[in-house]
Amino acid sequence: MTDLSIRKKKKITITASSEGVKIAEKALIRLGFDTKSNFAETQRLARSTVTKFFNCQPIQLDSFKKICLELKLDWTKIAEFSEEKPSQIPGKTDCINPDINEGGEKRPTPTFYRQVTVIDKITNTIKAEIKLTGDINSFGDSSRVEFILREFAGDTIKITDIKEGSIRLTVEGSQEDIARLVSRIKSGELKEVSGFPVEDVQILSESSEDDESNELNNKWCLVREIVTQKISHRNLSGVDLSDADLRGANLSFADLRGANLSFADLRGANLSVAKLSGADLSGADLSSAKLSGADLSGADLSGADLSRADLFGAKLSDADLSGADLSRADLFDAKLFGANLSGADLSRTNLSGVNLSRANLSRANLSRTNLSRADLSRANLSRADLSGADLSYADLSRADLSRADLSETKVEKARFSSNLGISESMKQDLIKQGAIFEDSPGDRSEVLTKV
Repeated sequence: MTDLSIRKKKKITITASSEGVKIAEKALIRLGFDTKSNFAETQRLARSTVTKFFNCQPIQLDSFKKICLELKLDWTKIAEFSEEKPSQIPGKTDCINPDINEGGEKRPTPTFYRQVTVIDKITNTIKAEIKLTGDINSFGDSSRVEFILREFAGDTIKITDIKEGSIRLTVEGSQEDIARLVSRIKSGELKEVSGFPVEDVQILSESSEDDESNELNNKWCLVREIVTQKISHRNLSGVDLSDADLRGANLSFADLRGANLSFADLRGANLSVAKLSGADLSGADLSSAKLSGADLSGADLSGADLSRADLFGAKLSDADLSGADLSRADLFDAKLFGANLSGADLSRTNLSGVNLSRANLSRANLSRTNLSRADLSRANLSRADLSGADLSYADLSRADLSRADLSETKVEKARFSSNLGISESMKQDLIKQGAIFEDSPGDRSEVLTKV
């Protein structure tokens, strides 16, 4: 199974070139796909992934290969390669706009990505794989490593792929240069490359690309099986289901701990009582999904769309929900202890009785939200929009309310104590509205809250 810590690593992504998109557009027509939406659906790919492909935005390498494979294209001729490693996704506008935006999807794109250097096959060349000790996130520019390898083995050496699992470099070159490279590594002459210790090297057999293709096929066969066979209690811990179209899938009681579901389309899916602790659901579309009783503790839900989702009694302790859309979601009796909800949209959400102790709600939109009887003790509510929210009977002791908007907020029997962000005059006003302050008169805050 996949290492459960893989979600914390930057994913290897790749971008289609402007010319590559034009070739792909023609392939769609040639193969009889009416729209890009139709193509995405038939291949069980999330529509947002196909959208990004045709918008020259980075997507995961395996999904990129999947799209090209189904369009009968050589992915290395569609990809855009750059000597420089951008730190942010470029806002490209020179590509044809796809007709896939129906539904108003709101999926953020990853902020950082890695370009993968590849070349076309050259006659009489062979490939080898070098395994380096280290984290792929700290690998840096592949051109530097490629230069070092050429110095040791010959000018034909090129890096054609980079994979996780420590750091696995696929290199290609003439038989003579590859043999020289392997020999110098095996003899101990080349012990490290750019500061990364060399663990092993092996010449790849001709079947290596077939193995990679089989691995890709296995993923999408599993996706189809999940969608077509309504089976609960599946064991899917650690599997890669990223970018998959899993709309309406039955994954109730499934074991998805540590699974990669980033940018997956899970609209209306049944994930009730599923085990999703440590799973990567960043950027996933979970709108109207059933997640009641699901264990999402420690999961990455950053940028996910959870609007109108059923999260009744869900465990979200220490989950990353930063920037997530939780508008109109049902979070009654959910456990959000220590969760990161910074910048999240929680407007018109039912948070009655929810444990939000020590949660980070800074800059969150909580307008018209039901927070009655919620535990907000020690929560970070700085700059939060609480206008019109129902805080009756809620516990706000030691919560940071600096610059929070409390206008038209219901505070009957709400408990305050040692709060930052509440002046003495504001305190007296809240008391008149029914709030209970358990600390001594005269709060030390210098920041006035809106009234």
